[in-house]
Amino acid sequence: TTDCQFPFPTVNPNMKSSVTISLLLLSSYTVSSAAFSGQQPESQSRKAFLQTTASIFGASLIGPTQTWAAEEIVIPEKAVVKQAFDEVRYEVTDPNGGVTYLQQKADEKDFAGLMEFTKTYDLELRKLKMGKAKKLLQSKELKEEATGYANGVTFDLIGINRNSRKGQENVDGVNKYIQELRDDANKFLNLESTIKTLD
Repeated sequence: TTDCQFPFPTVNPNMKSSVTISLLLLSSYTVSSAAFSGQQPESQSRKAFLQTTASIFGASLIGPTQTWAAEEIVIPEKAVVKQAFDEVRYEVTDPNGGVTYLQQKADEKDFAGLMEFTKTYDLELRKLKMGKAKKLLQSKELKEEATGYANGVTFDLIGINRNSRKGQENVDGVNKYIQELRDDANKFLNLESTIKTLD
């Protein structure tokens, strides 16, 4: 009897990297989505949440890390850096920004409004705006620090969401997490000064 043998396909390194990044994004999205939908344990601490997200990022970046180390540092124009970080700063400090909106809803005790806004604001603030600014940082260590602050923002929004749920409304808890959101975003913004620019 002759055994049938099938050759294993050769995996392109670039394809492997793309798959890894896709899994990373899916895992990160799953963690935050479960929390906003109430599927995560209510008692999960900030430290536990950040450790969970950090382990996802760490495990997923084992392969690409060596590639990152070989990349040249990109020196962006000052205007490009300012624009990226100003988009984050707008959300934190502008009267029309998202954080001001959250505070307004908290002052009005509009828990339904807070619930609705926090479901989508993580995507806008952390993933899109903070993600864009983080790419301009010029070392792996700074990017990891920025990721920690960005994950903190997700945890803060989850805290606002949990303290706004029907039967669990707690305006003091909402205000606590809004302030922590400001703190995490401001620490992220402080990393702008580390970037070397062309002008």
